[in-house]
Amino acid sequence: MKLPVGIWISGWLVFLLLGSFHPPVSGAEEKVATSVIVEDVMGRPGKPVMLKAQVLRDGILGSVPVGGEKISFQVQGKAVGTALTGGDGHAFLEFVTPMRGNQKVTAKVEASSRVQESDGVGTLASWERRRPILLVDLSALIKEEGNPRLPLPTLPFNLNFNALGEPETDAADVLHKLGKYYYNVLYLYRDPGASFVEAREWLRKHKFPVGFTKAIKPGPEALTELIEELKEGGWDNVNAGIGRAPDFAEVLVKNRIQVVILPEGDQDVEFPRRAKIVKNWKEVRRHL
Repeated sequence: MKLPVGIWISGWLVFLLLGSFHPPVSGAEEKVATSVIVEDVMGRPGKPVMLKAQVLRDGILGSVPVGGEKISFQVQGKAVGTALTGGDGHAFLEFVTPMRGNQKVTAKVEASSRVQESDGVGTLASWERRRPILLVDLSALIKEEGNPRLPLPTLPFNLNFNALGEPETDAADVLHKLGKYYYNVLYLYRDPGASFVEAREWLRKHKFPVGFTKAIKPGPEALTELIEELKEGGWDNVNAGIGRAPDFAEVLVKNRIQVVILPEGDQDVEFPRRAKIVKNWKEVRRHL
């Protein structure tokens, strides 16, 4: 006797589902790998700042937050406290540092019955207002021929630190000198060509000076909002910027911030009159 088509199809679906089912394992095999993302934070010596970390695991459709896990925070290698992750995977810890400068923040998720041990690193930018801030658009640090400009998954797993390409010649050296003698460096990541985590690790890999790294949306509106946000937080000491794009130059000139531009290729693009146009990073130093 032939079965109705609907019953036959349903039977095959049940078979496939049962065939793909694997019973849960016990013991250490149940633990999942996690990634800890530590956000860069900006503060002042002697003032409270909120350290932030997020624990994620790899899911079928993307990153999945992991709640209820203990996070241990360290600043410059010294334990400063613990916090639990919430439902969104975030953990927060208020901290006050008496020191100024860029300090290494490590957040570590302790091994538990559910997850493996893992950690992540960020920066606490403990800056004084008397030292001016230099905005650096990440695009100005990357060689044009080495930047694929392709959108990549923003997962913290299996990161591709070469996704952004090779750094511009002399860029790291010039920024080290500017940061040593005068500026605090604030890196702006405005290009969706890679994840924010990849962008920050790219800076570390190519030995750029430590600074505060901030991801914002492309376009003049987001850049304007950031400058206003900094001012509202008491950071009215943004003194200069380095970038490639006309909108970057226009926003900074409008806010009376000196700007140096390394234009892309040989494109005939008009920039504001007060923007300093240079051909390479050696020339950047002459204007800042």
